Amino acid sequence: MSALEAVAMPVRYMGTKRYLAADVRTAIESVTPSGSVVDLFSGIGAVASALSPDHHVITNDALSFTTVLARARFCRGRRTEFAHLLPSIRLRYREREQELETAHESVLARESVALKADWKTLATFMANYPHVGISSDARCMARICAVADTREKYSLATLYFAAGYFSVRQSIQIDSLRYAIDQEAPCSVDWDWMIAAWLSAAATVMNAPGHTAQYLRVSGELSQTRVRRAWSRDIWAVFTDRIIDMTQEGTQKWREGNMSCNADALKIISSDALDGVGVVYADPPYTKDHYSRYYHVYETLYRYDYPASTGAGRYRNDRFVTDFSVKTKVQSAFEALASGVRARGIPLVLSYPDNGLLSLAGVNLLDLLTSHFTSVTLKSRPHSHSTLGASGGEQKKRAVENIYVCS
Repeated sequence: MSALEAVAMPVRYMGTKRYLAADVRTAIESVTPSGSVVDLFSGIGAVASALSPDHHVITNDALSFTTVLARARFCRGRRTEFAHLLPSIRLRYREREQELETAHESVLARESVALKADWKTLATFMANYPHVGISSDARCMARICAVADTREKYSLATLYFAAGYFSVRQSIQIDSLRYAIDQEAPCSVDWDWMIAAWLSAAATVMNAPGHTAQYLRVSGELSQTRVRRAWSRDIWAVFTDRIIDMTQEGTQKWREGNMSCNADALKIISSDALDGVGVVYADPPYTKDHYSRYYHVYETLYRYDYPASTGAGRYRNDRFVTDFSVKTKVQSAFEALASGVRARGIPLVLSYPDNGLLSLAGVNLLDLLTSHFTSVTLKSRPHSHSTLGASGGEQKKRAVENIYVCS
């Protein structure tokens, strides 16, 4: 696959640099890196994809669900033919699905009635579903499932996200498929591949605006139609499509030289992960929005750890927060980034828009970088950032995107 060939993204991701990836590659190559490229804020891997197969990559992100997407697409290992895995996966899936359908028979019947009734009935069903964010009984059951060492463990989506982000039936399917994958994946390479496809399937059917900060509620006939459409999709059918889509990128030799990390960017700068690295690429968050809020459903599904959860949004209570998204701390975060990379003697390529939070804090990024590096060049281009409905509900924000090359 060509480095710049369009690749289907496994999930929709706010702030993706897919549109900027070719320019970032050019900037990285301008410093002639002699080792791997570290992408400190890799997200779902748009830049890593663009660097294939000519530059080895070390992807890093604070959200752990992104690492399995990176491993599935960019890292070493040969997969088993899915046709060989399919019978056992499907058998396990059906076993757990039937158990959960029996256990939730009454609520599935109520959901079926609500989906056929008027919009107010569906809205009431969604509002009253006893998930962990509002129900002490659901929280008690979550604590039991969290320590189970049998297939009773596999009820997380049903307890956390049903009747909101997914239908109850879809949540049962999501749990059942996770059980089947965990039981039948014969090696880590296959597990990464199938879990990545499982997350992508969940993203495809999710009743949400593109991110997962909130699900779409029913407030009239139009929104009722949208929810019905989202809730009608079958997880197994979508999963088998996503398995095919979740291709390994680049060459086998290229993938063997790549690595995926899950850490705070400012901590990884001083770690062994940067030993022998040729260049660091950084694309820090540029708004006050913490990405962990917008992708908490994927994070909880991937970790499958039954976290403490509150409210209608079912947010995990341990969501990651970054100083790059705090106005009073963003300058010190950039100072730490620049000084940390400079101390390692590694070139830094950094992308950041002119209307980012650092600018709103009254700091000139070019001046900040030139105080740490002897050479800083700047390339700018206009762009409209996609927010996926975040940041006050706007879908697009006009900005000038800047790429700084520091050495």
